[in-house]
Amino acid sequence: ATEILTAMLSGMLCTFKAIRCWTHRKELFEFLRQLKILWETANSNNFITDSILDTVLFARSLRNYLTYTCIALAVSYGFPAYIVLGSHLIFYRDQYFFNLSIIIYPVDYPFAINSYGVYFMCLLFEQVAELLAIVFWLCGDALFIQLTTHVYVQCMILVNRLHDINKIKIASYEENNKELADIIFRHHQLYLHCCWLQKFFSPIAFFVTLINGANLCFSLYRVDGEINEQNWSNLLINVLHLVAVLGQTVLYCKYADTLAEKFEEISYAVYYSNWTHCDKKFKTMMIMIIERAQKRYQFTIYGIITLNLLQFTRIVNAAMSYFALLRSFG
Repeated sequence: ATEILTAMLSGMLCTFKAIRCWTHRKELFEFLRQLKILWETANSNNFITDSILDTVLFARSLRNYLTYTCIALAVSYGFPAYIVLGSHLIFYRDQYFFNLSIIIYPVDYPFAINSYGVYFMCLLFEQVAELLAIVFWLCGDALFIQLTTHVYVQCMILVNRLHDINKIKIASYEENNKELADIIFRHHQLYLHCCWLQKFFSPIAFFVTLINGANLCFSLYRVDGEINEQNWSNLLINVLHLVAVLGQTVLYCKYADTLAEKFEEISYAVYYSNWTHCDKKFKTMMIMIIERAQKRYQFTIYGIITLNLLQFTRIVNAAMSYFALLRSFG
């Protein structure tokens, strides 16, 4: 029962993320277009440093590794059925009898599986369904990694511009004020981007924290049961599912926490920038951006739950507590 429940919880989460991305695809494409413009503008003005480029490349590599790992997990979910089938074809080929009830999912079909053709079609259907579930699983996670990375990279660019302001030889105070005005505009634009990310991903992050908390509890209970029963083949499946749920939760909390940290660095960069000797107009503009930057940004879910690494520890602690309670019931 717990195995079916964990599969249902993951399936519900995958379906919801796919629906969310599809129903808001126009807003998503518009947001991607704006990020593209920001990146091209930064690139044309030589604002992209090696550290910023390394950050973007790391996010891309993480996305690729995550995709490959999830696809491998989807394929490995059917290993018990593949192992039994492969063992029969290699070692017991001469025997006519084969248990056609060994399939990937613990489900009962409304028809009898009484031939190899029907059996292979069921295996193919279940494997394709598993791969589609992985695609739906990734559509929200990979997007969250990429979008938060691009937004906090723009925050890093803004911090570098604030550090460099008045350190380069600018022809006139007018150009100096123009540069600061553009920085103020970009800062406001980045704040709106952070708010859009929070609005778009709040439903997804809410279900990630809620469902994955329950999923961790039931997955731990299932792993504990498989160890006690010494069922090593099913243990591998449940351990992989547990790692996937845990990894997904920490990714959301980590990148939301990093986005908040990078946005907060702007306020420190504004305060410590070289502006005290400038003219009155420049100082007035600087005070404006200082006041605006003092408003701390936190990635919250509907303004109730703050998504950060501290929240991840709370989710894990809650899952462990309910796991201990569930285990005590036997």
